[in-house]
Amino acid sequence: MTMRFKATYLWGMLAAALLLGTSCDDKLSALPTQSKVDGNLVVDQKSAEYALNGIYYRYAMCQVDNYAVESTGCATYYEIYPANAAGLVTYYQGPYMFETHGGTGYTSYSSYYWSSYYQQLTAANSVIDQVGKADDSWFTGNRKTEIIAEARCMRALINYNILRMFGYFWDVDSPYGIILRLDPTKSSTLSVPRSSVSEAYRAIMEDLDYAIENMVETSANHYTNRWVAKGLKVRVLMMRGQGSDYADAASLAEEIIAQGPYRLEEHTTDIFHVKGLTSAEVMFGIQPKDNQTNVLEAYHYRGEAQYVISDKFAAFFENDPRKDELMKVDTVNVPTYNYIFDEAGNLTGYELVYVKTPMTSIFKHMPPGELTATTTEESQYQMRLGEMYLLRAEALARENRVSEAKELLKTVMSKAGVTDFSEVDNVSDGDVHAFMEVYFKEYMRNLFCESGREWEIMIRLPQDIVVGFNPEYANTQYSVFPIPDDEFRNNYALTRDDQNPGYSVAGLID
Repeated sequence: MTMRFKATYLWGMLAAALLLGTSCDDKLSALPTQSKVDGNLVVDQKSAEYALNGIYYRYAMCQVDNYAVESTGCATYYEIYPANAAGLVTYYQGPYMFETHGGTGYTSYSSYYWSSYYQQLTAANSVIDQVGKADDSWFTGNRKTEIIAEARCMRALINYNILRMFGYFWDVDSPYGIILRLDPTKSSTLSVPRSSVSEAYRAIMEDLDYAIENMVETSANHYTNRWVAKGLKVRVLMMRGQGSDYADAASLAEEIIAQGPYRLEEHTTDIFHVKGLTSAEVMFGIQPKDNQTNVLEAYHYRGEAQYVISDKFAAFFENDPRKDELMKVDTVNVPTYNYIFDEAGNLTGYELVYVKTPMTSIFKHMPPGELTATTTEESQYQMRLGEMYLLRAEALARENRVSEAKELLKTVMSKAGVTDFSEVDNVSDGDVHAFMEVYFKEYMRNLFCESGREWEIMIRLPQDIVVGFNPEYANTQYSVFPIPDDEFRNNYALTRDDQNPGYSVAGLID
């Protein structure tokens, strides 16, 4: 395995400064959507490694939050908001804007997602371009090609995230793809037309195939490698779902399970409560800085629950051992306004009171009752082997191989401590739809508040199942974010017709 630098806060900040020409004190959230990267910043293998680490630092969404806590944005933007949109978790003060799929909330937060993803993309494209132009003699062995392959794997991951949140990924014939930026961002490349969905898939697959061919076989799991690239390809095949995609996904997932260096934990919650990134099940995780508190603060700010399990999702855990391991009923102080009226019925004022309310708090990333910052709870999980088992099960079911799919599902559930498999066993081997109902529940139980894929799953699974859980998904408009207004103002290749249906563009002169 090639020696790599640890992706700590120091290396990340140096890499970001090197790559983007900003000072180490700059907040990433303050950088513009289109970060200009000019000049030859890669001058040897060491600087190339620094720049590569900068992609991971960007991907972690490092920032200082509203409470001046140095943190990553992963917990909020990768874990909580997608689960909130799916209806799995809710804000403690009441339904949040994502949960009710209000257009205002989608418009408000689309800019941050868009800006973050395209900053990540700028970093990846710069590494691919500058390392590609670098002198071969600067690198040992095959390291030049490996760095480019790793950057292309990250570019594929970033474009996959953009497509599943801003594009009509479920319709390969749709013109509503993404802004496909494959070159370094500079003044001459700012204006890029919107791709079709099929073009977006083609670019993602080309990057993944190159990565799988040329990446290192294994690495520390806060970096990607060939197996992670294969896992991402499984995701993309399942999301596209055309032709032989399901069969190919099932085969590739089986290869990862049987031949990869990862193993399921004997007890799934040990990943989160005990082992963190040392777990052999974690394929790719994020831990860019030591002693951060964002995971804890995002879910339990100063010990008070911020996001809690929705009642409908809590019902998935009845008679499931994870109910006592991943959540507990807390008494939360919910702010409530008491309005004061005079004798004539006129409103004369109000008072703010806090009502103690029982709610089901989330303790997935730290054991119940241990509300102190630890190294383990700072780990954040972008991909793990359990997901490959689940995706292979889904792929097999879609290929009418339900009996095999059931066994995989039971294997995953057994690692979570489940011993009663009657719900799975009661599914007829020929009933794909019934299997999907059971699969939907286990997928959400197993992977909620991790990589943010609830968003995609809620859209691509059978809609009667999804809408039965969350009726908001009957409205296709709110299956995607709008492209932010700033992109239309800065990218002259776009017109109003390039906006996702149902959304408007403010301040644009055609």
